[in-house]
Amino acid sequence: MNPRHIDSLKMSSLGSLNIGTLVTCVETRADASPPKGCLLSWPDGESIFHLLPQHDSVIERSAQSEQPEYHLIHEAGSSNAVWIIGNEVVCKVHAWKEGIDLESQTIAFIREHFPAIPVPEVLHEWVDKSINRSFLIMKRIRARTLDVAWPQLTHQQRLNIAKEMAEYTALVATKTSTHYQTVSGCGVRKPWLMQGYDFHGPIHNWFPRTIGPFTSAELRAHWTKISTLPPPDFEDTLVLYHDDQGPTNILISDSGDHVAAIIDWANVSYVPRFWVATVVLCTAAFRFEHEGEGSRDWALMFAEALRKQGFEECVAEFRKWHDTVVDYDTEDDKLEWSKVQLIAPS
Repeated sequence: MNPRHIDSLKMSSLGSLNIGTLVTCVETRADASPPKGCLLSWPDGESIFHLLPQHDSVIERSAQSEQPEYHLIHEAGSSNAVWIIGNEVVCKVHAWKEGIDLESQTIAFIREHFPAIPVPEVLHEWVDKSINRSFLIMKRIRARTLDVAWPQLTHQQRLNIAKEMAEYTALVATKTSTHYQTVSGCGVRKPWLMQGYDFHGPIHNWFPRTIGPFTSAELRAHWTKISTLPPPDFEDTLVLYHDDQGPTNILISDSGDHVAAIIDWANVSYVPRFWVATVVLCTAAFRFEHEGEGSRDWALMFAEALRKQGFEECVAEFRKWHDTVVDYDTEDDKLEWSKVQLIAPS
């Protein structure tokens, strides 16, 4: 991927912050006149940050402008990363291709239908097709992640967090569909529920793969085709689910008594009901990063809370099916990969 995902934000020769190839961020004093053509502005202490079109605006350094500060705080593989810009805003970059959902669309859907669920506040999002990336600007949430807060939480507080998260999961699952798809009808990105990746190839290295949209019957037929064993049984009605509610995607209040926010809604989709509790026990995403005793405490506690909400797991059946899923890049993947422009324009 060129430029690399962690090079998606870079300081220009003029001292402004280039975000991809389309947008520039500048910082000015709060009493300065805003630059023309602003896409977004937000206050940050005694300054104001502005997003501007990178090539349509003339941005000049002056006594009223500062060099924006930004810090990389997270990267996942080679396909996405997160920065803090200044003190008040988070910038998230994702690998992108035609036909995938944008995280902002899912967050907007959740805000509209489930206002009680705490989600990030989206300020701006755009797609930079020349480098196959999407950029998401969100208001920073000042709270600890569950993995950081966990050692300080009492056993009862941990149970309360698991119960609250299971209740939110059950609430979201009241939205159903007969199609395996995202909230906007796009294909689904779930590596554990599709052909295995070629882990040494460039497609897995950053290319976002999807399958569907499929009807429930088509999904059942597809899962049967890619494995030598049948998939777990599931009903035709699929439920909406955020299946990456691991310890780094849950933010906890200062008191430790409740969930402050749930983040990373990028891969939310309608899934068979069995997947809700099964994924919690089958993937490393729900474990703490440290190995050994206690690493699965959140997964086990969350799975139990989900059972009380009526979500039964089928770990054994899923693992038997998954262990025999074909491991290769499909011809469709290779065709799409061949169309991708890897080199950013100069």
